[in-house]
Amino acid sequence: MRLYVDTIDRREAEEAIRSGLVYGITSNPFLFRRGLDKPLLRLVEELLPYVGNEFHVQVPGRSGEEYFRNGRRIFELDPKRIVVKIPTHREGVEGMRLLKEVGVRVTATAVTTVHQAIAVALLGVDYVAPFMARADESGYSGSELIRGIAEVYRVHGVKTLIIAASIRNPVQVVEAFRAGAHAVTVKYSLFHELAESPASRRIIGQMNEIWSRTELGW
Repeated sequence: MRLYVDTIDRREAEEAIRSGLVYGITSNPFLFRRGLDKPLLRLVEELLPYVGNEFHVQVPGRSGEEYFRNGRRIFELDPKRIVVKIPTHREGVEGMRLLKEVGVRVTATAVTTVHQAIAVALLGVDYVAPFMARADESGYSGSELIRGIAEVYRVHGVKTLIIAASIRNPVQVVEAFRAGAHAVTVKYSLFHELAESPASRRIIGQMNEIWSRTELGW
């Protein structure tokens, strides 16, 4: 299992990686809309020392060629750690094909159906990112979406890894892994919730009360 944190904030990325729980960092245009006050290339360069094993960077594009140019330029900053994210639609698939032909690692993002996951797997993309909450909000089950992708990949020996995205709460993290996801990516605030539980807090409070009356002998 792998856990990623979705952020473009250096402090958040650094803390997440330092926790030992997080494998890498992901990004998306919604984060850029809220916090991008510098060119994308410069932002990626500045974040690279803090992203851990991988940095999944989504790039803009309106055509396959544009996705290819932007993706390759970003990938060249650090081929060992950068994975280029491309949204899954006809133009995006063309960009993925071109990028895979030159050895660029690719995440197919914004996946909301099993047939999309099949299409990108045929290209040999490295990751597929099904959107759990977006699927739920569209009237069908996000966990069933992941389960369906995992089943097809297992039957056919597909090596593409499933990284569940659009996660709203810890319950969906559990559902994603139970359904067969290899990894999940969560926002920074949700990352902190994963090690917490109100019941655990109550138990710990009781333990600390006992410890406060106990002589340790050192």
